[in-house]
Amino acid sequence: MFARLSRYASLALTVFVLSVWLPQLHGTLFAYPFGKTQMFYSPVIEQFIYSELIGEGHQFIYRDEDGRDYSQREFQELIPFIYYKNMEIWGKLPLKLSGQSFDKKAIKADRQVLELKPTELTGNSPRIQLFPLLESNPGKARLSFPENVFRPDSNLTFINSDENRRDPKLTQRFGSALADKGFAFPPQRTFGRVSILKAFDAGYFLTDQKGKLFHLMKVNGAPKVKNVPLPEGIKIRHISVTETKARKILGLVLDQNGKVYLMHYGSYKLTELALPGFDADSMELKIIFNPLYRTAIYSDTETIHAVVMDRSFQPIRHHQRKMAMANPRVSETVWKFLTPFALPLQNENSRYLSLWPQFNGWPGLGGNLIALALAFALLYLKQKKVRIKYSLFDYILVAFTGLYGLIAIILLPADRIMEQNETNNDLALEE
Repeated sequence: MFARLSRYASLALTVFVLSVWLPQLHGTLFAYPFGKTQMFYSPVIEQFIYSELIGEGHQFIYRDEDGRDYSQREFQELIPFIYYKNMEIWGKLPLKLSGQSFDKKAIKADRQVLELKPTELTGNSPRIQLFPLLESNPGKARLSFPENVFRPDSNLTFINSDENRRDPKLTQRFGSALADKGFAFPPQRTFGRVSILKAFDAGYFLTDQKGKLFHLMKVNGAPKVKNVPLPEGIKIRHISVTETKARKILGLVLDQNGKVYLMHYGSYKLTELALPGFDADSMELKIIFNPLYRTAIYSDTETIHAVVMDRSFQPIRHHQRKMAMANPRVSETVWKFLTPFALPLQNENSRYLSLWPQFNGWPGLGGNLIALALAFALLYLKQKKVRIKYSLFDYILVAFTGLYGLIAIILLPADRIMEQNETNNDLALEE
């Protein structure tokens, strides 16, 4: 009895390991290596255009929404604000569009890209709660990291990272500055960009215990705190801070209802963006600025959306299409037929490890039936050696786990247990 239980446990462990590592092996061998469809809005033809790889011949296409094809150079000429350096080389500057003229300086002055990815959201990305508060007025060309970091605990504790000890003076000084502005401790969330490779330092945004938003900076060594007014009903989920030379847009704000806002530099004004079908937990968002339009592009693993807006962020048009990478491939179809489920170690929209099962639906049931038939055939050949009671668990296992279970019973056959039991019986009779 103990031998059978030991085998059952070994079979279950084998199935578990196979359901984790076989899908990873399949993903490595048959991964789609060419990324997502790239979509833009062309100010030249006033249409959405895209580039992607199609078919098995590894051929890139450059096409507009009406299905017209272009060469790579023609495609770049349709989005001249993005490829303005090529336009300069090809002698196409200044650009003449919509009755206006744009030289290199004008194009560079109005270029900006904002991004928001699911892996950046609070809860999707591990982050040690220690934040360096940079000097926002460094008095020199480049920013530098300070020797102190702060921890957003009950007192916003500052720690000297060189000596690994609390700095009570800084803790009291910055804590009092926040409290004087009405900050209710402890902080709930902290948002900022930890880097010195940026045009300037905007400090950090903190939400307090009541959900109010505050902006904290260090200017000339002293704390600078501002209350950030929020429109009625907005509760902050995430802020993606962007610090560029233009100093027009400070970042993207995501609220608890999944709506996205632009935060304007200086005034903290929030402008809501109309993004039909956007889901922050599964879609990557990119907003491209140019002198004529603002274009929001967002996609998951199947569909890409694009919304073109005027300079006031009023939507003009919305376009969506299924990406080539979402089209069924032979390897994926066969794999889903062979395996009923997988246990991935990681969700592509999170940086945390996970073991949530992914089921392959009805195709996997067909694979289970074939695996069960093979198990019957395999065990039937051994029925003279192994009684049916030793095979019943095997049939049940294969019926539910398909290919994983079939491999497991091949690696751990029941006849070994039978032989061991017979040996034990013989020893008992001899005694």
